[in-house]
Amino acid sequence: MIKNIILDLAGVVLNLNLERDTKALHDVGLPDYKYCLQCPDIIIPMSSYLSGLLPTEDFLKRIRPFCHQEATDEDILWSMDAVLDDIPKSRLIRITELRKKYKVYLLSNIYEAAWNHTLQQMRKHGYEPSDCFDQLFLSYEMKLAKPDPLIFYRLFQETGLNPEETVYFDDTAENLKIGAELKLYTCLVPMNQLEDCLEEWKL
Repeated sequence: MIKNIILDLAGVVLNLNLERDTKALHDVGLPDYKYCLQCPDIIIPMSSYLSGLLPTEDFLKRIRPFCHQEATDEDILWSMDAVLDDIPKSRLIRITELRKKYKVYLLSNIYEAAWNHTLQQMRKHGYEPSDCFDQLFLSYEMKLAKPDPLIFYRLFQETGLNPEETVYFDDTAENLKIGAELKLYTCLVPMNQLEDCLEEWKL
C-alpha cells in the first residue's frame, strides 16, 4: 500500500521550457543541453552549479572558456535560468489533494535562484511550500545531490518513511535507478506531465 509520495521538482512539479533554454544557451555560445551532456568539461560544472553545489563565481570561471567572449555574467546565468517556467495552479491543487491521503515530499537537485523562482510561481497562485509538501529536501541546502544515495538516506532518516510504501516520481532515469535500488517504487515522468503519471498510479 502506498503511503508516501516523493516528487522531483524541475520537469515534474515545475514546468520546463526547453525551446527558450536552447536559445539562451546558443546566445552565449554553448550547445543545447543534450550536447552539453556529452562534454564533461561543460556538464560537470553545469550540473554542480544547477544542484547548488558549486558557487556562482566558480561556475562562471569554469564555464566561460566555452562561451562567446562578449557574453556577460548575467547572460551566462540567464542561460541556466531560462529553462525554468511556470507551475500550473491545477497541479498545485492536485498536490494539496494528495496530501489528504499521503505524505508528500519534495526531493530536488536545485540551486537557490531556481528555488526562488519556484517560490514566486507558487505564491502567485496563493500557495506556500508547506501547503503542498510535508517536507522539502533541496540539494543546495543539503549539499548533496541525486543520484548520490546519501541524499535518499537523509530523506529516509529524517522522515522515517518505509521505501516499500513510497512511490518516487522523477524525470531522470539515473535518479530513479538509485531509488529503485533503495526499494522505492519509481515512475519516470515525461517532461511536464506529472498528472498523467498520477493517473497511471491511480493517485
